[in-house]
Amino acid sequence: MIPIRYSQEQFEQMSGEGFFQAAADHIDINAEKYPDKEAYVDSQSRLTFSQAKLMADRLALSFVDMGLKKDDRIVLQIPNVVEYFIVRSALRKAGLIGLYTMMYLRHKEMEFAIGKAEATGIIICPGFHNFDYAGMIDEIKPNLPSLKHVFAIRDDVPTGIISLTEMMANPLEKKYPANYFEQTVLKPGEISELKMTSGTTGMPKLTESYQIGSTELVGELERRFGVTHDDIFAALAPLTGGASGGAICKGIAQRQGCKVVMIERFDTDAALEQLQNEKVTFATGVPTMMAKMMSHLDFDKYDLSSVRAFHSSGAYLPPALAKEAEEKMDLTILNHYGAIDIGFATSTYLDASLEARLSSVGRPMPDVTLKLIDDDGNDVPKGEVGEIVWASSKGGTMYYRDLEATLAREATGLTKTGDLGKQDEDGNLYIVGRKKDVIIRGGQNIFPAEVESLLITHPSIMNVAVVPMPDNVMGEKACAYVVCKPGKDITFEDITSFMLEKKCAKYKLPERLEVVDNFPMSGDGQKVMKRQLTEEVTGKLKAEGAIK
Repeated sequence: MIPIRYSQEQFEQMSGEGFFQAAADHIDINAEKYPDKEAYVDSQSRLTFSQAKLMADRLALSFVDMGLKKDDRIVLQIPNVVEYFIVRSALRKAGLIGLYTMMYLRHKEMEFAIGKAEATGIIICPGFHNFDYAGMIDEIKPNLPSLKHVFAIRDDVPTGIISLTEMMANPLEKKYPANYFEQTVLKPGEISELKMTSGTTGMPKLTESYQIGSTELVGELERRFGVTHDDIFAALAPLTGGASGGAICKGIAQRQGCKVVMIERFDTDAALEQLQNEKVTFATGVPTMMAKMMSHLDFDKYDLSSVRAFHSSGAYLPPALAKEAEEKMDLTILNHYGAIDIGFATSTYLDASLEARLSSVGRPMPDVTLKLIDDDGNDVPKGEVGEIVWASSKGGTMYYRDLEATLAREATGLTKTGDLGKQDEDGNLYIVGRKKDVIIRGGQNIFPAEVESLLITHPSIMNVAVVPMPDNVMGEKACAYVVCKPGKDITFEDITSFMLEKKCAKYKLPERLEVVDNFPMSGDGQKVMKRQLTEEVTGKLKAEGAIK
């Protein structure tokens, strides 16, 4: 299936000019180069590259043998397990397109995704964390005429569901010629993956990815991050999302033939144990995961001396948290900026200055044009805040079967992100916050990320979210929601005096404090659901009679 942006004629012309690049199957390559090296590890399984290749080949042949056709869509709703990489390779070999979804999605979202993709099959992990995924599919299946096959990983597969374990054990290589995949494998430039956006502008959209420019991107990141074959990666955040996957665990680690250690679902104890026991050198995750690990009461009991780098993404990383991590964990913080429906825009460097590494998301990638604009679309000077707009010369991601939305997003040639930032003279990008999150207090702008970056340095605070609350006079004021470190407490007077000591302007001070045990988070645990916090404090203000 060719990307929606191109006509068949355009696609053939671009293919002839070498615009699209062949996608290397790294499992095959690594199985030949490092057959007995451990490739993928989770809490239940350990696989070498040669074992992974055999399982991927058998699974791909099983898909073909049961009658699945080229470009059939297969939905994946599985956690971070070794089967993830096997399925990914098998789908490509069989000429199938994978739609990668998060474990927290339920009936409404899954019915939408399967229906939008007109998926032929779905792969699930039936009883993961005590949720009945098989039962959910049974309930929505009558509304999904395209859905013919339900597959499941691991043991105890429910009746009526096809076992992937049995498929991967079926020696179909005896039935098909050794070069069979030459006629089925996805070709350069064809759609290889679909993903779901977070749905901030309504129902989620599906984005389509294809093999183009990934070699340059991965190579550039290898240089920036100093990755070698000897590195051991840890995927702390879901691989089906954007934070741990992308060009890191699915790109760099695979191309270099590195081992990837997977955390099925983030748990502080499990993460610390895996980092220690597997001697991980390069961890990937979101800022809250790093904060939780460092706040663990037994943190000092773990030997994390092997970990040289933590790659943070998925949410804003406060500079103070980055600094604390480098000092407490004796590692280097690496950061990047991008989005599922746009791509990979910037990243930091291993040898960047301390200020750029801890406070910025780095410089644009070589194929990226990035600008900061004001409300009228004019470029803003270096050092001033503007909305981030950017585009990739490689074409970027497209919305699946939605050419209108794809072209509308790119109407000006540059995609508006809704994020605010500023650049220094060296081109490093500093994220200020979301445009819609700016608190306007009596005509003065308060950027929540700036206030949060100060408050997170307070010794009693583990996590903080600054949100707008309505006010009859000023329009909006700032409210600070705080999660304290274990055994710590904090008062409103504590935070105001602390911020004044930090020379913060008075109009930026939070004017209400809410201390909570935890924040409402997105299902993948990556982002604080600030809208819910605003709704909560608004309800309290109304109940108190403080607002009309």
